[in-house]
Amino acid sequence: MQTSRSLTPPARRLLAILGFNLLLVALAVQLALHTPWLGLSLQPEPDGSIIIVKADAPAANIPAGARLLTLHSASKGDALATQASDLLEEPDVVPDYIQMDAFFARQTALTSLLSAPQVIVEWQAADSKTIGEALIQPTARPWTALPALFWYQLAVAVSGCLIAGWVWALQPNQWGARMFAITGLSFPVFALSAAIYSTREIAIDGQLFAALSAANHLGALLFGAALAGTFLSYPKPLLPPRYLVGLFVFYIAWWLAEVFRLAPDLDWGHRFGVMSEMLLAILLAVVQWWRSRGEPANRAALRWFILSLLLGSGLFILSTVTTVSLGWLPPLPQGYAFGFFLFIYIGIGLGLRRYRLFELDVWAYRLLLWLGGALAVVGLDAILVLTLNWSSTQALAASLWIVGLLYLPLRHWLWQRFTQQPRLHLHDLMPDVVRIAFQPSQAEREPLWDDLLQRLYAPLEQKMTTARQSVPHLDEDGLALAVPACAGLSARYLRHPENGGRLFTPKDATFMDALIQLMNQAETGRDAQQRGATEERRRIARDMHDDIGARLLMLIHHAQTPKMAELARSAMNDLRTALTALEATPVRLQDALADWRAEATSRCEAANAELAWQTQIEQPDQLLASGHKSLLERTLRENLTNALKHAQPTKVEVRIVQQEDKLALDVLNNGLPTSPANWQEGRGLRGIRQRLAEYGGQLDIESCPDGGSHFSIQLPLQGKV
Repeated sequence: MQTSRSLTPPARRLLAILGFNLLLVALAVQLALHTPWLGLSLQPEPDGSIIIVKADAPAANIPAGARLLTLHSASKGDALATQASDLLEEPDVVPDYIQMDAFFARQTALTSLLSAPQVIVEWQAADSKTIGEALIQPTARPWTALPALFWYQLAVAVSGCLIAGWVWALQPNQWGARMFAITGLSFPVFALSAAIYSTREIAIDGQLFAALSAANHLGALLFGAALAGTFLSYPKPLLPPRYLVGLFVFYIAWWLAEVFRLAPDLDWGHRFGVMSEMLLAILLAVVQWWRSRGEPANRAALRWFILSLLLGSGLFILSTVTTVSLGWLPPLPQGYAFGFFLFIYIGIGLGLRRYRLFELDVWAYRLLLWLGGALAVVGLDAILVLTLNWSSTQALAASLWIVGLLYLPLRHWLWQRFTQQPRLHLHDLMPDVVRIAFQPSQAEREPLWDDLLQRLYAPLEQKMTTARQSVPHLDEDGLALAVPACAGLSARYLRHPENGGRLFTPKDATFMDALIQLMNQAETGRDAQQRGATEERRRIARDMHDDIGARLLMLIHHAQTPKMAELARSAMNDLRTALTALEATPVRLQDALADWRAEATSRCEAANAELAWQTQIEQPDQLLASGHKSLLERTLRENLTNALKHAQPTKVEVRIVQQEDKLALDVLNNGLPTSPANWQEGRGLRGIRQRLAEYGGQLDIESCPDGGSHFSIQLPLQGKV
């Protein structure tokens, strides 16, 4: 068995709070049972009388439905006529202290009468004709006679206290949790004291009643002060902790002023104190909301607070106003209204624990909008009833019509404003997805993917990661969204969406999962297209090699003149370049340079020209795309052809320099001096210029000072392949 020493500190704290609750519950049950009991279940009537709803032993011979008229002491001869005010659930509903003291004095008199060995109960039958008496011997109240409302109030009070204690036990050093724990400790003080006197049979001793009422008021004021202190401390401390002590001292002094009757009336003695605490809590909540701008996690926690406060107080208002003032529903006992406090405890407790804040947004706004509409209907209905003296039916019909006409459009606007619908829908992203997926290289796809994510969520932070998760998931309580790798793109980690204005939600993760599937499908389509194109190129290359290549080889061997043989060899070289491009297979840069040098050497030797070959390559193992290789090969070949054919040089210099992702090709010759401005470019040179422009390259031709010409080519190695 686990001993107290082996318990963890949170467990010990929670165990202490549980012991505190059990002590109060035992005291409440003890006080509720040790009161005189006749075995009657009573109900006040609007005409001031009391109806006997049910009579059990020792009053089993009194018929149900009879009116309770008078109570007599069989031994002393004392008698008191009963009245509906004897069953007041809450004594502070009377207008002043004089009537409250009179009520307590009458409770003392009734208790003294019921303490006699025998009590005569005078009753009148429901038909108003039969009047009877019953001699009853009062007994101690059995626990089975305690009504369900008594146990309900105990359960609600203990539950609220344990929720607050659980939060404090886990975060004992956080001032917000400490204040919340005080609300939990004060909740049973006012709820259990009310449970004792609100579920009495007819009377308890007046002094005890006054003490319980004072305890009820003290617990309510401590609860309100601690609630305001919670908003003063969380999520950001608005004042140093010493001011929290001053808050409690102030409201305890207020309570003492009521106890010693220093306040002018009950409004100032109790009601205005509780009202000021609620207004202070709301004001501090507004201040916290303003100070937490740009901090979505804090605002999400505040939404828990605000939602729970509005829901708890809103339901209390709905239950009391609609039952008492408007008559929509049967009267709701005050004890059952204590259940609405659990909404406050659950909401604030989850907010302090920051439990799954990212799931709150949508349904929280939905609930708040629904509650706002309901309160608007109730408020307008009450105004129409109280100011225009309309009937409840007329007022309700008019309220529903007016609220429906004005509030529903406003509700739609608020929903669009606060729920922050996605910037783009999935079908709107199809062009972007296709454009990204069909980019020729990953280096070109990555920035486009970053741009799309930025447009979707506007995160303050977006970075690549090496995470290997398969599905998007929320992290850091909704502050971050982990996006897995997809379609050959790296994984991403996004933080603080909407420039820090909100949290990521499960809806964002679901949307991102659908977008990733779409990207993967686009990649599959791109791969299928590339495979089909590659197979078709290979088929064409085989046909050209087997048919055209064979015929060109035959022409080379059977050429009648050296010129015709050279022309056939040139055509064969062009065919090989074209076939290499069709294969779309990248080659290493140093291998391409070796092929080009071999061909240039052979052609210069045939033209009796010296070849000076210079290369400056940073990355000889870099892969050269087939398109770039074909273009550079054709360009070099065309420049050599023009130089050897027209300039008749004795020396040709070729310089190839690699600078980062760019290749520079220079061809110089010392042939006949001519001005490029006077040249008429043929089809070959025009084709080279056009192809270079398509690849982002550039061709410049100029005359050398000492004769000859200089062909200069700049070609980026990224981009089109």
